[in-house]
Amino acid sequence: SIGGYLNPDYEKIVALQPDIIIMLPNLEMERKLQNLGLRTFTLPDETVEQILHSIKTIGRLLNHEQQAQALVQGIRDTLSWVAEQTTVDDSISTLLIVGREANSLKGLYAAGEDTYLSEILQLCGGTNVFADIDSRYFDVSKEAVIQRNPKAIFELRIIDAHDQSNQVSKLKQDWQQLPILQAVKLNRIYLFTERYFQIPGPRISQIAVAFYQAMHQVNLD
Repeated sequence: SIGGYLNPDYEKIVALQPDIIIMLPNLEMERKLQNLGLRTFTLPDETVEQILHSIKTIGRLLNHEQQAQALVQGIRDTLSWVAEQTTVDDSISTLLIVGREANSLKGLYAAGEDTYLSEILQLCGGTNVFADIDSRYFDVSKEAVIQRNPKAIFELRIIDAHDQSNQVSKLKQDWQQLPILQAVKLNRIYLFTERYFQIPGPRISQIAVAFYQAMHQVNLD
C-alpha cells in the first residue's frame, strides 16, 4: 500500500519508480512529489466537462487517445439522449445528499451547484435546492432542509451487498423524522447505492440514466 490520498507514503511511491503520477488537484502533494523527482499531472474532476477532458487527457498520456475519444463520445451521446427525454416545464427542487450519520439525519452532507452531480440533476429536469450555496460540498442542518422544502431527495449511499432491500428501506425510513417535507409526504426519496455514483469518472452516463429514471418517476406522481 502507498497510503491514502490524505496520507501518502512518499518513500513507497518513489520506490515504485512510476513514469507519471496522475492526481487530483493538491498543490502541497504535487510539490512534494516533484521535489522527489517524480513527474505529475493534475486532472480536476468536479464538473462534467472536467471529467470528460480528464478521460481524453489520460488517453493521450497512455497512448490510447482513440479509445478515450470513443468513450467520451459515448458518454456525450447518453447525456444528450437524457436531455432530449427531459420535457418537464417546471424543474423539480431536489436535495442531493452524499453523506450522513448512520440511522439518523445528523451530519447531513450535501452536493452543491458546481458539481457533476448537480449538473446531471439539471440535465434530468431537477434543480439543486441548495444551488445558491457557494460551495461544492457542505454540511446542512435539518432546519435548513426544512426551510428549502425539496420536492425530491436523491441520496447517494454505499451499502453492503447483503440484504440491500432492507437497508434501503431503513435509510428511507430515517427521513420520516422530517414529515413536513414535500419529498417525504409524497414518498419521493431515492437511494443510489452503487459505488460509482460517488466517483466522478466514465460512468457518469450511468448516473445520468439513473437520475433520469428517478426524476421520470417523480413526474409521474
